[in-house]
Amino acid sequence: MQPQLIPATLADYPVIQNMARFYAYDMSRYCGQAFEGWEFPSDGLYECRDFKDYFEKKNNQAFLIKVNEELAGFALIDQLEVLPEVDWNMGQFFIVAKFQRSGLGAKAANQLFNHFKGEWSVGAIPQNTRAVTFWRKVISEYTHNNFSEKNMTPLELKTAEHPDPYPMVMFRFKN
Repeated sequence: MQPQLIPATLADYPVIQNMARFYAYDMSRYCGQAFEGWEFPSDGLYECRDFKDYFEKKNNQAFLIKVNEELAGFALIDQLEVLPEVDWNMGQFFIVAKFQRSGLGAKAANQLFNHFKGEWSVGAIPQNTRAVTFWRKVISEYTHNNFSEKNMTPLELKTAEHPDPYPMVMFRFKN
């Protein structure tokens, strides 16, 4: 099973935003008990923050992930104000349930790492243990254990654009 990374355009924004409901639902199992604002919506529809900036900002990149023309997820790449020395940051990454635990996510991440050369950061909320484990394994294998891992507090990650960040386990490496 080989993932296809397709650069997303503004026309794909609604598709990614729709998939983001499932992304938020998946994350709620880890963040729902740990943080306020993860209550199950009274209308039964999870919402995710608006990802439109991944289509509008200069250095942001959005990708659809497909398998044989079927949607399998998305990847959103940006640059972090709090880590100006980092060239690329995996802002958001999601693989739909059907393809989770199949190796597809690792293959898609490796394709992105190979495509965008330089220093990378990848963050995961510590309570999202599945994501932390996934990224630690993928990055460790990709870099042959040549990466750093740091727990960053909301205060360290706070910016004007993101005034209330979650804590993050930040992985950093160069390719």
